Amino acid sequence: MRILEKYVFKSYISAFFFCITLLMVLGIIGDVLGFLDDIVKNNIPLASILSFYFYLAPFAFVNMVPFASLLASVYVFNALSKNHEITAFITSGLSLWRLVKPVLFVTFIICMATFIINDKYVPSSMKKSSRIRQEELEHSGSKNRSMIKELTIYGKGDKIIYAKSFSPKTKTLNNLIIHKQDREHQIFEKVNVRIAKWRDEAWYGQDIMVFKAGKNGKFTSAPVVYREKRIDIAETPAQFMNNQWDPKFMSYRQLREYLGIFRVGSPPTVRRLLVDLNYKIALPFTALITVLVGVPFCIETGRASALIGMVRGITVAMLYLPVMAISLALGKGGILPPFIAAWFSNVMFACVGIYFIYKKS
Repeated sequence: MRILEKYVFKSYISAFFFCITLLMVLGIIGDVLGFLDDIVKNNIPLASILSFYFYLAPFAFVNMVPFASLLASVYVFNALSKNHEITAFITSGLSLWRLVKPVLFVTFIICMATFIINDKYVPSSMKKSSRIRQEELEHSGSKNRSMIKELTIYGKGDKIIYAKSFSPKTKTLNNLIIHKQDREHQIFEKVNVRIAKWRDEAWYGQDIMVFKAGKNGKFTSAPVVYREKRIDIAETPAQFMNNQWDPKFMSYRQLREYLGIFRVGSPPTVRRLLVDLNYKIALPFTALITVLVGVPFCIETGRASALIGMVRGITVAMLYLPVMAISLALGKGGILPPFIAAWFSNVMFACVGIYFIYKKS
């Protein structure tokens, strides 16, 4: 490795750690200012605040990595461009890829670390940070601080389960409605339960009404009423909590298992989950793509031009975000296949970055 390549390697690592630290600190400060009144009003202890941000750190790191990588790479190459070092490097007959290679290598390692953190640590840490925020930061002193409102999941055995509220603390489902479906997605039974409680490893309901439906969806007879009865629900209270997670807070394995439950569900739901599942793999490479497309656009000689180049490099790389959002929306809407929707923006911007790096060389 040449001296200049070593310099780029060390400079990029230093700049990345500075940028990721700065962005996370600024994010925390902004978040604290958002509920500063609650902190003072409810006299929230410092230990609760520190615990919340400790568990939030993995999620913040994953989301800040692309921006930190982009800023670090643009800063390093803009500095080299401003001092005409890149010009001298290229005119000596060497390819720009020689300088970009160590940055891409480090960024690839960061992407792998991002995937591991996002898959192994973010789901559990976000669950803990959400609990701390709900119970200790936003709803201190509230009796219903752990209540989940409007819970809906697709359960095992082709069931759509809805509850007006769910209390993880008492393991209770209130105003429960269960729709059982056949293989053609037609509802053949509806169960209304006033309250269901978890005990002895099963759900037991009170004030139950069971309606049978025919092929046309209409009820075929009067409902059967039970004062108390065991409810046919396979999910445990912990699974109800997990199924309420946003797909981006699930691990790849959890999302794949959840998708397995939906395989016989409605096609739109399956399609949306498939897009999210493919995006789980594509997401960590966001940092690599933003670096690849941002570097060639930031290379300009001269101090004034270098500043313009820095702004241009960041601007072009930031276009990745709306393109990615549109691509995912098209996939969830059924216009693009899930795999293409998840990877379209990565492939397109990677090709743009590779083309302009060759052009600059």
